[in-house]
Amino acid sequence: MVKKRVNKITDNKIPSKDDLITDTIKDQLEEKMQASSMDINVFCRDGYVHMSGMVDVLSEKKYAESIAKGIEGVQKIENKITVAMDSNITDKHMEKEVITHLQGVSKLSGVGVKIEDGVANLLGTTNTLKDAHTAMGIASEVRGIKDVVNNIHITTKKEFDDATINSHVTQALSTTPLSYMDIAHSVNNGKLTLKGYVNNRNEMELAKEIAMDVEGVTKVINKLKLRK
Repeated sequence: MVKKRVNKITDNKIPSKDDLITDTIKDQLEEKMQASSMDINVFCRDGYVHMSGMVDVLSEKKYAESIAKGIEGVQKIENKITVAMDSNITDKHMEKEVITHLQGVSKLSGVGVKIEDGVANLLGTTNTLKDAHTAMGIASEVRGIKDVVNNIHITTKKEFDDATINSHVTQALSTTPLSYMDIAHSVNNGKLTLKGYVNNRNEMELAKEIAMDVEGVTKVINKLKLRK
C-alpha cells in the first residue's frame, strides 16, 4: 500500500491558489492512480498546469491529464509526461497486441492498426464515434505505444441527414439525468456542436459521450459551460 503524501505549507506561509491547485491535483492523482502516480510531477502557475515525469502506458498519461482537467481553477494543461520505453518491444509486437485486443470487441472488427516508431495509426471503420474512441483507448493501454492517431472512418448502417442526427441526439440526452433542456446542439455535415450549461465536469463529459454514441455523428465539438 502506498503511503499517503502529506501536503506541506513552506515557511508557514498561506498557500497560494496555485499551491492549492497543485496539492489537489497530486492528491487526486494519488487517490485514483495510486502507485502509477509516484513518478508524475505537477507544477502550477496562474492556473496553468505543467505535468512531467513518467508512466508505464499512454492511457495513464491521458488519465492523469483528465484528472487535472477536473480540478477547479485549472486554466490550461501542458502534459509532458513520457511513456516508459522497452527496447525489447518492437512495433510488430505492439501491432500484434493491439490487433488481438481489438478483435476481442465485436464492434471493432472493422478496425486495424499500423504502428511506426511507437505511434499507432488506427484505420478501418466503426459505426459510431464512441466505438472509434473505444479503439483509441484500447491501443493506448498497450505497453510501448507513445501516441495514437485516429484515422478511423465512421460509417452507419444507413444514411442520416443532419436534422435526423440532431433529433436522435435530443432523444439520447433526454433519457439521462442531465438537464437536457439546458443543452443546445446543432449538426453540420455530421459534426455536432454542444452548447449550453451543465452542473459539473462529469455532466460535461457524459453529454459528450452520449453524443458520440449517436449514429451519424462524426465529430463532437464540446462548448458546454459550467453553471455558476
